[in-house]
Amino acid sequence: MLENRGYARYFRRPGKMVTTLFSAYRFLRFHGPKKFVTTAIRVLAAFSLETKIRIRGASRIVELDHCRFALAELPNTSMKLELLSGRYEKPEREAVLHYLQPHWSVIELGGCIGVVSCITNKLLENPANHLVLEVNPLVLPFLKSNRDANGCDFQIMDKALAYDSETVTFEPWSDFWGNSLYHAGGQPPVTVKTTTLASLLQERHFDNFALICDIEGQEYELISREPETIRKAELIVLEVHPHIIGKEKVEFLLSTLKDLGFGILSHSKNVISFRKSA
Repeated sequence: MLENRGYARYFRRPGKMVTTLFSAYRFLRFHGPKKFVTTAIRVLAAFSLETKIRIRGASRIVELDHCRFALAELPNTSMKLELLSGRYEKPEREAVLHYLQPHWSVIELGGCIGVVSCITNKLLENPANHLVLEVNPLVLPFLKSNRDANGCDFQIMDKALAYDSETVTFEPWSDFWGNSLYHAGGQPPVTVKTTTLASLLQERHFDNFALICDIEGQEYELISREPETIRKAELIVLEVHPHIIGKEKVEFLLSTLKDLGFGILSHSKNVISFRKSA
């Protein structure tokens, strides 16, 4: 029977083709044509993705904006293909390179494997004044190793930006991309402590700071709950997630930031950069 994971293994060795076809036939008889077609599409998509990754070099070290990232231990997902193609987090990277002032401090909400974190940290006059929040325990080892491999000095905090509770429980995503408090990721649940932007600023004594934010829908809670704290930022690089929070809430965020005195510097896909108006 075909399963929902590891589809590509059915195509790696031609000698298994007969067994694979028999398994597919049994799957069709047991589940019916509708589910069979859906599963077959997933199988082919997974096989296509893995093939593209292997062609480009699944174990390569990629260089993005003068930082290097080892891929050998990363799972073969669409995120890895984006890294191999050089497209990974490109709008955020370009925003940081164009708008970040070296003398600012940085608070980064949602660090993932640390690509934007490392590129940002290299631009700072005081690299220690850079705090990265990341709560997915599966991704933290990659974030730490990429920081160390690139000689960066940002601090990592494994807390979630959330409100009304001292802790929050969620299920991480194994492919790292899209890890969200809003959706179950299929991995065993973990419980982490929560924090707020105001608490981070108070603890770190950051004055002139840039905010980089990619927290998969939680940006709505951040801006609606802490507008006066947001007002203190010099620069905001924000990824919005209309597929999670809806277009109306995205419009609310944009309107709120405009009312707080921020103007839009650039808008690429769902990544919007804002600068405090003079």
